[in-house]
Amino acid sequence: MVWAPPQQFLDEQSQIKALFNIGAGVDALMNLRLPPTTMVVRLDDAGMSVQMAEYVCHALIRHFREFDHYEADVAQGKWSYRRPRLRADYPVGIMGLGVLGQRVAQAVAQFEFPVMGWSRSPKQVEGVSCFAGAAQLPDFLAASKVLVCLLPLTDDTRDILRLETLSQLQIGGYVINVARGAHLVEQDLITLLDSGYLAGATLDVFREEPLRPLIRSGLIRKSP
Repeated sequence: MVWAPPQQFLDEQSQIKALFNIGAGVDALMNLRLPPTTMVVRLDDAGMSVQMAEYVCHALIRHFREFDHYEADVAQGKWSYRRPRLRADYPVGIMGLGVLGQRVAQAVAQFEFPVMGWSRSPKQVEGVSCFAGAAQLPDFLAASKVLVCLLPLTDDTRDILRLETLSQLQIGGYVINVARGAHLVEQDLITLLDSGYLAGATLDVFREEPLRPLIRSGLIRKSP
């Protein structure tokens, strides 16, 4: 059972018949030399989908209900009113419709947000407007105000969250990345946040973990 094993381990265990990867993604194994007869087994769920759905719904609702602003007001001793938002104005786009992505989409739909999904190949998910392939990616992004990334990390998806794609979201958009840090070009996100085009982001993963203080100060902002 492994998670991001070093090459030395695999070289020393040349008789391994099977590797059980204790995570949904197998990108950590892609650049390793495996014994030719080794079978790789990955987890489809193992309880992760409900945890992912909880995390995404928490981030989504915290942003939608403007809890950051209320928290900032409390810290300053203020008692303020904010006009309730309409869920119809915050369509949620899920990038990746595998086991985890479908579970997250279904959870978000329970809160009556419009839900879209995008995947490499066509999928059908009840209650979700599905888009597929590179040709439909622009339409998917343009229809989304909140973007959730649950894609596997491949050569095709690396850096997929960059200036070109993120600027196609609706103005005031919000990004939630719970996949891999390498999906996101972090400086492009900062540029769009500083310009006001995007309202914010929740990042569960980074290219460099743990973050160095200089990077941390540039990525993490307190709400006004």
